[in-house]
Amino acid sequence: MVAAVSTHPTSPRSSLRARLAAGTMSRPTQGLLMAFLGAVLVRLSLTDAYLRYVTPWMKWPILLSGVLLLGLAIGLVASDRTGSRSDDHDHDHGDDGDDGHGHGPIPLVTWLLVLPGLVTFVISPPQLGSYLAERRAGETQSVVEPASLTTLSSDEVVPVDVTEFIWRAQDGGTTLEGQPVELTGFVSYDKDDNWYVTRLTIGCCAADAAGFQVEVDAADDGAARPPRDQWVTVTGTYVPGSGTDGRTPPVLTATDVEQIATPKQTYE
Repeated sequence: MVAAVSTHPTSPRSSLRARLAAGTMSRPTQGLLMAFLGAVLVRLSLTDAYLRYVTPWMKWPILLSGVLLLGLAIGLVASDRTGSRSDDHDHDHGDDGDDGHGHGPIPLVTWLLVLPGLVTFVISPPQLGSYLAERRAGETQSVVEPASLTTLSSDEVVPVDVTEFIWRAQDGGTTLEGQPVELTGFVSYDKDDNWYVTRLTIGCCAADAAGFQVEVDAADDGAARPPRDQWVTVTGTYVPGSGTDGRTPPVLTATDVEQIATPKQTYE
């Protein structure tokens, strides 16, 4: 007696169950996943949202990576369709059938790649701010000499980067004495409720961010204190002798505090 052998092709539903049991993903699904990630990268680079996470020079590598992922996704879907048509042709000629997707297994763990994209689209994390700066406030503010220094003029208010202001203070502070300056940054506080104009710097991405603070001594104690993470432009003069050791921030006696909108580029 010869056992009967089923010649019915495997149904799509049973094929899906088999892939799930084996812990694999189909090629079309992988293509859709790659297309999603590529779209996320392209969107980040074209909307300047990438500046929340990386330095400006990385715009073009991010855009190129997104375009490449989209191209690979199109190629995967196209090759899968071509393979499916070829398999259908083979079935018509009586060849032994399979599920029509005879490709190497792709682990289901690949789904984890979708998480960064979902976080970016759904949650849209903001740029780093006071939460990080306040928790790193005890670290030494070591600042290297800026590549270019602002030309100071004791007769006029001069906009100065927060990091340059700190470097000048650590250099003895003599170049800042009597010089009215304008500092721009977001507001952070310490445990004693003193407030600071603060900026973050990044070397490559937000993971290596470092915070730099200048304490603000507002001349008008009755004025409303700006809320945490509010961006401000503070005009004032340096308090001689403050911040020279790098262990404590320099102090600025403020004559004017203006609340402003968050700039496109938040890192120095």
